[in-house]
Amino acid sequence: MPLTEIMILRLEIIAFSLIVLAILWVSGNRRKTSKTGSDQHIFRMLLFSTAMMLVTDAISWYLDGSLNPVARIILYADLTLYYAFHSIPTVYFIRYVNFQVTGETESSRPLPRFVYLVPLIIVIASIASPFTGFLFSLDPTGHYARGFGFFLFAILQYGLVLYSFVIVIRKRTTLRRRVFYTLLAYPLPMLAAASLHMLVFGLAIIWPSLTLFLVAAAANIDNRRSRLDHLTGTANRRSLDEELENRIAAVRPGWKLSGLLMDVDDFKSINDKFGHDAGDRALEDVGSLLMASVRIEDLVARMGGDEFVVLFDSADQGALEEMVKRIEAAFTKHNAPSGRQYHLSLSIGRANFDPALDKTAPEFLARLDADMYRRKRQKKGIPG
Repeated sequence: MPLTEIMILRLEIIAFSLIVLAILWVSGNRRKTSKTGSDQHIFRMLLFSTAMMLVTDAISWYLDGSLNPVARIILYADLTLYYAFHSIPTVYFIRYVNFQVTGETESSRPLPRFVYLVPLIIVIASIASPFTGFLFSLDPTGHYARGFGFFLFAILQYGLVLYSFVIVIRKRTTLRRRVFYTLLAYPLPMLAAASLHMLVFGLAIIWPSLTLFLVAAAANIDNRRSRLDHLTGTANRRSLDEELENRIAAVRPGWKLSGLLMDVDDFKSINDKFGHDAGDRALEDVGSLLMASVRIEDLVARMGGDEFVVLFDSADQGALEEMVKRIEAAFTKHNAPSGRQYHLSLSIGRANFDPALDKTAPEFLARLDADMYRRKRQKKGIPG
């Protein structure tokens, strides 16, 4: 069918968005995976589902208004897929935000059922729409028209996106200010594009705007990857030094900057008895256990060798010991199954940052180190 200038522009925007998504996909394949690859998996599904929506959107624009019977059947099928899969990028967006806020995947804590119930309802309504006109219909001239249930569909979609705000706002007291406002800003371009699409029929900017979000998300993931220790997935020493300086500068009345410095007990014997591969697996396990024991805004870093640091902010006087108890409980649970070649345990130094004692970041780390070695000597029954 003949292409108008507006249709050509729409198809060019969609094609450009697909090229961007393809570049992001290829660059993602070349990244080294790590123990913290959950955000990468969610991101890849966002890429795929957004590309799927762009393709179905392009087909609907191209076939709209065709009087060819075969084209009409294809258009009905395409619109059914478009609406049926419409919520998939939104669900993965919610999963992305949830992971950024809590650090939890669905295997550890499932999302509320309505996050999946809404897409199921939309799928059923989409399949019925060619027969009922609930979400969409084609007029006698072959042009697409919104159905009488379209605004209910829109409300459900808005509800899913707005739930991502709920996830962030619930964690506002535990998130650092920069993280909090960044996550709140993520959905705004999509909401603005969706609102314009509702007001101006035929404005095709929802999925291109999500593509822009994905570019920003890719930059965020790459930034995280460059600051991670390649073996354990924890922050690397450079990130630790930068974050500690930033947190010291941000210390404010009523909040404490707390730190833990720990090393693996008898790590050398693990390497000597079972080999360096086993030692690497032990360090990976330590990193995973530590990250599973802290909040997403807390920092877990590998300082070097078998030494790790945890930094966290809290207004709770007892938070330091509670953190130690959580970590020790996680290692106890890890060691419980029989048949393990070795058990993992840590000597954990701990302290609250004190400007009177810690003039610089290295002085704070030195105080943590001294406390860690004091506790290690106590474990071995060595005085002092």
